Amino acid sequence: MSPMMDEMLVHEVVPRLRKAAHSIPKIGHEDDEEIVQDATLMAARMMDSAEKAGHPITAGNASYYAVKAARSGRRSYYTGRSDAMSPGCQIDGKARHDCMDEEIEFEGGESGTLHEVIARPDYQGGESDPSEEAARNLDWESFLASHSARHRMAIIVLVSGGTMREAGQRCGLKDSAALNLKRRIAGDLIAFFGEDVIRCLLDGIRPGWESDLRTLRERHLNHVALGSEASKTKTR
Repeated sequence: MSPMMDEMLVHEVVPRLRKAAHSIPKIGHEDDEEIVQDATLMAARMMDSAEKAGHPITAGNASYYAVKAARSGRRSYYTGRSDAMSPGCQIDGKARHDCMDEEIEFEGGESGTLHEVIARPDYQGGESDPSEEAARNLDWESFLASHSARHRMAIIVLVSGGTMREAGQRCGLKDSAALNLKRRIAGDLIAFFGEDVIRCLLDGIRPGWESDLRTLRERHLNHVALGSEASKTKTR
């Protein structure tokens, strides 16, 4: 977009979106701030498209149609209503999302969570999710790339479960030199990843974002339950 459109988006469109955010139906764990961000992206796309086509567009038009789209269940990442993950599909009542940690009753009378229903038999819990695993692999590859071939060979032997003596033999080092190399590798790990990260991995502490997300979900479920109880009280 042109600088003029950028200024209009920041100073005229976004304030309008913030005022209207409370009136837009939230799906799942959406909040006003997330709705504003998503509607801002939709408004920016409208403004950019109109500018490229040579059509005039005002801040009021951009914010009005962005809010209208968000209120109907449209989002910047998907505008259809046939996907179960689409807010529009959920607003229409065609799909419902349940918390995987919600306790349910099985056919045999026992209780558990949805995680236990879909998890594979050998799942023990506490496993990393794909995004966490991918980020860890990228960091590990960067760490290996920052060392010489001899150091990389020793690290790979240790990671595979070998001893430092075996790593030293692979690298052509005696026991004393291998011990010094082990200390150097340990220092490099702390310097590269940080002492706090290493301690968390050794202690098995889960990442902070996971507990934060769980807390937000529980808070949302509590708000939904309180709202349901309040509506029942009014009906009575």
